[in-house]
Amino acid sequence: MAALNPVVTILVDCATRPGRVLARRHGVDASRVVGDRPLGELAAAVADLAGDEPIDLLALVTGPGPLLPLRSAAAFVRLLAWSQGIRVVSFRSIDPIADQLVGQLAIGQRGLILEPIGRKKILRVEVRRGQAHPIERASVVAGTDLELGHEDLVTGQLREEGRIRGASILDKELHSDAELLDFAVALWRRGAFTVPSELRVWYVKESGVRRGFDVRLADGSIGRVGLEQ
Repeated sequence: MAALNPVVTILVDCATRPGRVLARRHGVDASRVVGDRPLGELAAAVADLAGDEPIDLLALVTGPGPLLPLRSAAAFVRLLAWSQGIRVVSFRSIDPIADQLVGQLAIGQRGLILEPIGRKKILRVEVRRGQAHPIERASVVAGTDLELGHEDLVTGQLREEGRIRGASILDKELHSDAELLDFAVALWRRGAFTVPSELRVWYVKESGVRRGFDVRLADGSIGRVGLEQ
């Protein structure tokens, strides 16, 4: 079983622009910014944040986001984990949001996360209460094709779309660095580790997103879910 808390946690998040490396070391949080071609910057950022201490937990945000930074980040995490024997957890940027949203849902109520993605497209993520994994399905739709109900609870960067259409709104801004690190540690405590060779990223292309993304199943393993386009 994993320790209650890792002493040194490093989280690589290149799903955002600019990308960043977050760290929690002896309970103190810090961060470093990396550019759109981060492969040459990640090692220096991690070395600076970890200092001379071994890394207990290495975390990767797998997307959605730009192709080159995400692939570079995944390659770096794989190599670092393999070379130093570090345990890895991985999650998508929408996973912490989904966990929070599902806790606000009434039984039978549908939750939706709406995020801008690609060319004038919306990532529509459907969340349901009472399932092993809160995310039921995800699709990429045009704004004109977005269907919402008055009983839906909507959050995400495009939650105002839900407000305009009469849905209920969960006003939640982007997760803070501390919340992302907390989520990574929560996965650690559950023993929900990812085999480095199985790390996959969810990247944005001009036409939308790659067909399919990874979800974590109830037993901690990684399963594949297709995306409608």
